[in-house]
Amino acid sequence: MIRLTARISAALAALSLVSCSAGMRLPQGHPLAGSQPPRPEAADSYSAFLVARFATLTNDPRTALERYQAALDTSGGAGEIAQRAVFAALLAGGFDEAETMAREADLVDPSALVRLTLAVGAIREGKPAAADRWLDGGRFGPFNRMTAVNLRAWCALETSGPDAAREILLAGQADPDLLDSVTLYMLSLIDIAAGEDGRALQTLETVWANGPRLAVASDAHARLLAAAGERERAREMLLTFREEIGPNPSLDALRRRIAAGEDVAVRRMDLREGAAMAIYAPAAALSARSDGDLAGVYFSMALALDPQLDIARTLWADALDEAGRRADAIATLREVGEDSPFYATARGQMAWALRREGRNEEALQVAGDALSHAPDRDLRVQLGDLFASLERDGEAEAIFSQIIAGDEARGRPDWRLYLARGAARERLGRWPEAESDLMRARELAPDNAQVLNHLGYGWVDRGLNLDEAMQLISRAADLEPHNGMIVDSLGWAHYRLGEFQRAVIHLERAVELEPGDPVVNDHLGDAYWRVGRRLEAHFQWKRALSLEPGATRAETLRRKLSEGLPEGPNYAGRGADGRGGVMVRP
Repeated sequence: MIRLTARISAALAALSLVSCSAGMRLPQGHPLAGSQPPRPEAADSYSAFLVARFATLTNDPRTALERYQAALDTSGGAGEIAQRAVFAALLAGGFDEAETMAREADLVDPSALVRLTLAVGAIREGKPAAADRWLDGGRFGPFNRMTAVNLRAWCALETSGPDAAREILLAGQADPDLLDSVTLYMLSLIDIAAGEDGRALQTLETVWANGPRLAVASDAHARLLAAAGERERAREMLLTFREEIGPNPSLDALRRRIAAGEDVAVRRMDLREGAAMAIYAPAAALSARSDGDLAGVYFSMALALDPQLDIARTLWADALDEAGRRADAIATLREVGEDSPFYATARGQMAWALRREGRNEEALQVAGDALSHAPDRDLRVQLGDLFASLERDGEAEAIFSQIIAGDEARGRPDWRLYLARGAARERLGRWPEAESDLMRARELAPDNAQVLNHLGYGWVDRGLNLDEAMQLISRAADLEPHNGMIVDSLGWAHYRLGEFQRAVIHLERAVELEPGDPVVNDHLGDAYWRVGRRLEAHFQWKRALSLEPGATRAETLRRKLSEGLPEGPNYAGRGADGRGGVMVRP
């Protein structure tokens, strides 16, 4: 940041010299004597460009776009500025503005992003041949090349037929015998669009058997199976997806329709829909692998082609939220309509974004209003999670109990609900019921680190079943060695057993993994005190007090700082002020 500030200051200083140079008299013979002073427009353009660059670096694409546009207006056109403006416009969700800026860029040798933007614009206008001209050739990096190849295949399907489309997809691979899952998925969609369902089904069987679980591929696969009369296999496949990956509102709705015997149509995409999916599929993978909102550039293109692609909106909103653009995330989620299968997901995400903004009542209202419109199970889970996060454990426990009763009646118990209700009951002081829930969660998910850790910790914190508790927590730590909360539990278990030196080793590691957690810092302070490291103990307690530990723990920390620890073990564990809560969401 210091380097960035210095760069900007230097640039602004240079700009000030340019701006005032018209009033300076240069000595006779100076190299610049007699030359024309720079036009004020040039200074204005440079100033706007600097502000735009700073806005880009501080993740404010809307301001960046406005200032790049101002720089273009005053500079009389500059290809590089226009290319930067395209990127900012796409990040800001303004595809129309991005397309306008792309036309002002250097079209002799346009950048990959400019080419993609102009190609998407041509596809929107129903001009696949024009789109292909932008996509053929050019300097594309690996990711943009994959996207360009996918788009070219859909353009070829429209202009030349499925064989030409397949040829483009296969030619774009380094080894046609080793196709990635996204390419296989594109092949299957093109086959479906061409009416070659048998060929598409064979390809999707390969994706399912060998590749990662792709929700969009599973949707197409299940529809083909149902259309071929294999409804039970389609239902089982979708259930497997849910068990392995987690809930997906679109796939869950499809599974219910298949189970109910409803007709399920095979979706045959047109050019715009197929092109949107050609961009979305790799962008979704990019979003899962990278921090920040870079994938938003591609989600913006996909939504320009298919405004009904709400799955892109939900992923984009997640990326925006993580990048600190929470207002943009909320605005994006508001665009998901009540008739969308992703409505419940979007409302749940919006409620959590509001919760992170400290707008707690508004968050609860969003979730509650959505639940009144659509009594969706996942929305009820979200509402229960929200209540738990606000330490309104009685309301959370009641909601979780309702969901659990429904799950058990359908023969589909969910370990996450038992874990969440157990945590809520523990904080309510209802340990026997909490223990029963945690035991049930362990029965359903015997190798889940969260379950093992929470049950083991509950026993350790109460001096119960200490040998078995230590085994559970050790097993959890083996499963998730980089989970700071689990490492903290392991250290605290050693502490409760009086093994203070071993406790210090694990608790120091836990603080490295979770430096901002007040409970973990508090625990390390206690362990330091027991091994005679009093100054370090005071430091950790002060650190814990600075991390908003909650009223009960804050009072305990102030007492420790004043008096130290009494003789004997310290039993003020994680449950003392409502910590240890878990969220149901996978």
